Amino acid sequence: MIVSEADFAFALREKLGGVRAKSVTGPGRSGAIASTYASHVLGIPFIPYGQEVPDRLRPLLIVDTARASGKSLRKAERRYGEAIVVAIFEEPPRVKFWYEAGAK
Repeated sequence: MIVSEADFAFALREKLGGVRAKSVTGPGRSGAIASTYASHVLGIPFIPYGQEVPDRLRPLLIVDTARASGKSLRKAERRYGEAIVVAIFEEPPRVKFWYEAGAK
């Protein structure tokens, strides 16, 4: 299944409804995409993954495009401590995104 940009944006908005965070980050390449979108949707600062988060920008939202095992998001939560953790899609089934459509 290939998720279009429009479907991704819709699902992201659905998942972020009611989230009250002051900044956002995301692990890996897909987390960077999801967290950049979330930053714009919520109107909060994007923090590049791995950078320190000042207390004034907490609570932190950690977001990723999809969660299969949950390992990446658990690792990110351990790294940052208390946070709001969101995956836009749950796998299986495996999803690909519009930006991966031409990749092998």
